[in-house]
Amino acid sequence: MLEQIATCKEEVRQEIKETIEELKAVLDKRCNDLLMETEEIASAKRNSVEKQLDGFRKLVKQVSHGRHLASSVSERTDPGEVLSVKKLITNQLEECIEEYKKLPLEIEENEAIVTCLDTCFLSKEINEFGSVSEVDIDAYSIDSGLAIPLGTVKKERKFKVALPAGIDKAASYLKGSFIKSNGNKEEGRVAKINNNTAIVSCTPQSIGGYELSVTIRGHHIKGSPYQLSVKASRDYTTLTNQRPFNVGNNTRGVAVHTNGEVFASNCGNGFVQVFGEDGTAVRRIGSKGNGNGQFDCPWGLLLVGDRLYVSDDNLHCVQYFSATTGQYIGQFGSEGNGNGQFSRPFGMSTDGKGNILVAEYGNRRVQVFKEDGTFVQAIHCDGSATDVAVDNEGKIHVTIQSQHHVQVFSPDGKTHCDTYNHPSGNFNIPSSIAIDDEGYIFVLSSNGYLHVLSPDKKQVKLISGLSFPWGVTLDKNGYIYVADYSNKHVAKY
Repeated sequence: MLEQIATCKEEVRQEIKETIEELKAVLDKRCNDLLMETEEIASAKRNSVEKQLDGFRKLVKQVSHGRHLASSVSERTDPGEVLSVKKLITNQLEECIEEYKKLPLEIEENEAIVTCLDTCFLSKEINEFGSVSEVDIDAYSIDSGLAIPLGTVKKERKFKVALPAGIDKAASYLKGSFIKSNGNKEEGRVAKINNNTAIVSCTPQSIGGYELSVTIRGHHIKGSPYQLSVKASRDYTTLTNQRPFNVGNNTRGVAVHTNGEVFASNCGNGFVQVFGEDGTAVRRIGSKGNGNGQFDCPWGLLLVGDRLYVSDDNLHCVQYFSATTGQYIGQFGSEGNGNGQFSRPFGMSTDGKGNILVAEYGNRRVQVFKEDGTFVQAIHCDGSATDVAVDNEGKIHVTIQSQHHVQVFSPDGKTHCDTYNHPSGNFNIPSSIAIDDEGYIFVLSSNGYLHVLSPDKKQVKLISGLSFPWGVTLDKNGYIYVADYSNKHVAKY
């Protein structure tokens, strides 16, 4: 720690010296600019006065010549000779009078050159310029999409890093390191893109687990190191049904843990069934009822780390549990249309920034909450919202069942960016949506189809034969899981 402090101090000293030298250079340049402006003003004043002086000199010369001529003639005694030059002398003196009238009586320029050099103000600004303080590393955070735990081999993976206002220069000290679970290190890259945002990117070279570290002067930012699971790029044109997970009546929602366990909601019997990767039933979470940890109609499922969120269509709330033990932790929401209240909450998602997004069928909106259930905002939709997903740009995609399309909102939820549907026609009653780390989109239609769209919204695959499918999700290896309501199981593709 002493070595890190010493290193950090030297980095800061160097940064301060370089900054002050930059400011000195700016002052020197400003000095030269002001001196040049002074010289230009003085030169213009000199030229003006000299031009005026030249005019007076010419007039004096003309008057002197006329006076000399008149004086010499007046000394002559011959009246005829005087009269002969009278006209010449008169004309010359009249010309002098006209020239005199044209010349200004006052000097047109003065010697004043005014300066405006407020040293008191500048000194005050210099005295207050800059600051040195301890960095609150927790103030930094990754700002990215739902698929942050996923990556694809040999494909660049980018994450946005939000920097607190006022210390954006710290972006130059951002370091990204990418370490495989076997210890092999692959360097990440950092590119600053604006005052308060930087991009951390990496290109994993093999399949498996990675650890992505993002540090500032040797200190991890909030959430770092991040666990990243790198999968092979999937060919979605050749999807096949791998295995069913038999749940029972009214299978509405599905989620997959990073440890491979599959969670499925049973709306009819009021519990969440957990399966092993091989399809074996492992345990149940919750029971039928309306108390804490009980369900009337569990619908959407969402896994955030080791926390399981379950929306209840009839109880109008979201409950959350330990995903590994099934222990009830808490809940939020009640029936109504106010902030933090629900009318038939369905599908859920996370935005990778510590927020939970809940699609509301009855209130035609998506509500955003902190992970502890604190209300953040509401995003109003053009119809009954059934599910929500966040892509790697942070954009929010919402399936609108009543309008047979998907609405797209900006990451802050304030701007409607796009609306899309099936390339060859509308989605018929879209019920759920998921997006992978490459931008492929998976939309379920309640009439029995799974639509696979490319990032540019073109159809890649259409899977039929489903019976009122209501939930879709992806695992860390890119496999697709569909909660097939009437077929009473979860299908894996």
